[in-house]
Amino acid sequence: MTPKTRPRTTTQVLQQQKQNAEAARAAAAEQAAKAATTAPTKLDAKLNETTALVPAQSTAVAVPDTRSALDKYLDEIAPTGIVGRMVKFDKSGEFVTPDDGEKISDSVDFIAMCDGVMAGFLKFHEDAPPDRVMGLPYDGFCLPPRESLGDLDPAQWPLGLSQKPEDPWRHMMYLPLQQVDTGALFTFTTGSKTGRRAVGSLLRHYNRMLTSQPDHYPVVRLRKGGFQHRDERIGWVATPTFAVVGRAPKDSAVKPDTSPSGDLDDEIRF
Repeated sequence: MTPKTRPRTTTQVLQQQKQNAEAARAAAAEQAAKAATTAPTKLDAKLNETTALVPAQSTAVAVPDTRSALDKYLDEIAPTGIVGRMVKFDKSGEFVTPDDGEKISDSVDFIAMCDGVMAGFLKFHEDAPPDRVMGLPYDGFCLPPRESLGDLDPAQWPLGLSQKPEDPWRHMMYLPLQQVDTGALFTFTTGSKTGRRAVGSLLRHYNRMLTSQPDHYPVVRLRKGGFQHRDERIGWVATPTFAVVGRAPKDSAVKPDTSPSGDLDDEIRF
């Protein structure tokens, strides 16, 4: 009988993300130090005042690749920052797992590991891994100004699905989630304004929890919200929502308290 693989613990997941973020910051700092030895132009000097992560004269993030062969392979098959299965909010307004297209029920409980959220910019390529300037905000990562990344001429941007030029650098957020009843790991990924707003609202809730329950994570359900767009041609706009239904100890795998007494009475709404 084949033994079941035990899911990684919250501590292991966060430790791996912290190591990934530290490696990315170290590589970026090394590249910035090398760039500082070159006499900057006036434009370079102005841009470099705002960030030390990427040389301002570059049109793309170019940092030394310090990954081992194993890390390169793992990043190719399981991109850094993604733990477990990916979750997205699709155009039809549903939370789904892209690998099988299945909808996630809004009655499923997830532990939101908020201090493991990763944020930053990604630049995708057709035939190569994406360029990443990402890190863990709860581990000290500061989002660099978009202008510091280069690629500032819209005339040079690739055409998107709208057949209009789209910024090649996408502002992304990754939120790790653990399903309560199975222990399975997921990562909600988003590059949309409404998606980032949903994660941001959840993080504000988590920040309030840190003052009274610093050893707990919020337990959430993935629900669909929305609003009526002021442009009648657009109509109703569906948005992702993280409804807080309870809390769970960070260092425990036991089923969290989602009873009425454990409800934090602070549902994230839009």
